Amino acid sequence: MKNFWYDIKAFMILRREVKRQKKSAEWEMYNLRHDWLYRIYTVINPTEQDKGDDEKMMQMKAFDRCTPMTKYIMSFGTTPSNQVGLSEILTLSMEKIPETDSYLIVYYQIYYWFTPWRFWSRLLFLLGLIISLFVFLF
Repeated sequence: MKNFWYDIKAFMILRREVKRQKKSAEWEMYNLRHDWLYRIYTVINPTEQDKGDDEKMMQMKAFDRCTPMTKYIMSFGTTPSNQVGLSEILTLSMEKIPETDSYLIVYYQIYYWFTPWRFWSRLLFLLGLIISLFVFLF
């Protein structure tokens, strides 16, 4: 149960920091966006020099281009007493966009307890419990 509250607290911290940072100049410079789950994403397009390279080389260059962006995002929420920031609750995902040379970069929260399987199993258990109590009492 401790991890459940950790996930909720981490989500609230991520939400607060994204709302705080989305008006900053760096956010606009890196063309960052977020969705309703506060996953941060952007698209990295290859430069003209990268167009002739093979797939692995283009992926490595795209990863190199997202390094300053990663440092910026991971610095959200850092204070003198807390130097970790969001680096312990976010992870990076890079996927090639089909039929293009661009890459989709997504930073999303790592959930330790809150998984879809646990959510639906707990919800079904609670619904079953409520229905059983309702049938038993009436």
